[in-house]
Amino acid sequence: MKKGRYKFTVRNQSRRGIISVLLGALSVLMTAGMVAVAYMRSGQAERFVAIPGFAAMLLSAAGLYYSIRGTMEEDVYHLLPWIGFLINGMVLAAYVLIYILGW
Repeated sequence: MKKGRYKFTVRNQSRRGIISVLLGALSVLMTAGMVAVAYMRSGQAERFVAIPGFAAMLLSAAGLYYSIRGTMEEDVYHLLPWIGFLINGMVLAAYVLIYILGW
């Protein structure tokens, strides 16, 4: 007979990690939409693409902040803060790359 494996722990998911992943997912969706609209307009997209792009960059920076704060919490699982850190870091890196290429 197989023994049941039980976890007796008081740890929960980090709220900051959950917020970080949600902000990262939202910024990825906004960035993908911005790139799609710019592609459909042959690179001639104006402010109506730049403003949501800037908002997505700010959301990603906020998500990065929450992920860093989430990794510092005690007695929580750290998987979601690290996932949020990766997502938001990649989005911010993409915006730095877009800025450098557009310069």
